[in-house]
Amino acid sequence: MKQKRIFKWLTLDMIIFLVANIFLISYFGDRLSILGDIGYFKLLVLGLAAYRAANILSNESVTKPLRAPFVDEAQKDGKIIEEPKKSGFLGAIGNLIYCSSCTGVWLSAALIYFYIFYPEPTFLVALFLALSAIERILAAIVGRIKA
Repeated sequence: MKQKRIFKWLTLDMIIFLVANIFLISYFGDRLSILGDIGYFKLLVLGLAAYRAANILSNESVTKPLRAPFVDEAQKDGKIIEEPKKSGFLGAIGNLIYCSSCTGVWLSAALIYFYIFYPEPTFLVALFLALSAIERILAAIVGRIKA
């Protein structure tokens, strides 16, 4: 029963996402031409930035206060962990936040729109996030090699 309620909220979330994008594309469609100038390097930087931003929001302790309204703390194997709330709107948002791929879709859309309106500052922020993503990927690789 609780899963059905969350599914309804997630469906509403997707409808909001589609309506917002349709509105922005139809209203600011003339500004989309800037996306035609994105080369492979910029695409890679923006992609890594979206990956890292989603990872930060979904998993890092620095964003714990942002996740707090959408999660409950539980104890598992002697550790305190966060779990999405079980039902309702807050539960649906909690499930979205804890799904890095889901969060990545929203953050990618935001990154694209910021890039359309403010290309230079957005790319600079994206470059910082992309470098952080590369560092995390390399750390994971080194950690597996050492293990």
